[in-house]
Amino acid sequence: MHHVTVNGINGAIKWSYHEAAVFSAWTVTRAGAEWTLAGTLKSSDDFRVSQRPLKFVAPHADGVWTWPVEELLIQGASLTAKLGPPLR
Repeated sequence: MHHVTVNGINGAIKWSYHEAAVFSAWTVTRAGAEWTLAGTLKSSDDFRVSQRPLKFVAPHADGVWTWPVEELLIQGASLTAKLGPPLR
């Protein structure tokens, strides 16, 4: 079983090119075939986070990582989400 954890301070849930939620800190974890996202929000837009399709975009030194968002839950400033496999 593969287990991977990636952390960051910048990242966003996007609906098309719109920012639906912006993170101050986030963690993506892969356990087997399951990808999950947990993070602390700087801001979110209730309408945009309710739209589909959504994707999580996180910058890194050579570009960005992108995952499709399958399910998400926002509780206060915390967001958790089930992600699909990373997009290429």
